[in-house]
Amino acid sequence: MKFIERNFVLAMLLSSVAACSPQPTKEVPQEFKKGQEYFHRVCSNCHGSDAMGMQTKAPGLIDTDYVEKEFSNDEIRETILNGTDKMPPQKNNVKSEEITEIIKYLRYSQKTANLATEEDADEEDVGEEDPDEEGSDEGKEDA
Repeated sequence: MKFIERNFVLAMLLSSVAACSPQPTKEVPQEFKKGQEYFHRVCSNCHGSDAMGMQTKAPGLIDTDYVEKEFSNDEIRETILNGTDKMPPQKNNVKSEEITEIIKYLRYSQKTANLATEEDADEEDVGEEDPDEEGSDEGKEDA
């Protein structure tokens, strides 16, 4: 009987802890839902609902300081696994595949928040257009 009571109390405790995690407030496309779920299970207690921070002990990640140009995917992965001087390591709480999904979710959220700067967009455009422009100019010169 004590075994059943102890398991019941433990189950209630665990479910109440899970219920305390901030829940997502934003709807995301299906391909980002796993990352959103993992983020809210592992990260939202400190980084806030939808990674927005706001009155939490850790910074919001939907911020220009954490866009890929400033904070790479590898840096996010390393930080999640090993922590920092202010953040505890999460390597025992999350799998590699889950981290990948969390990163995809964060990058999607940053993109929808329009955090890409004009410079970032210009660099993307230049990288895509330069080879075509050179090729089309050469073709015009040869004609």
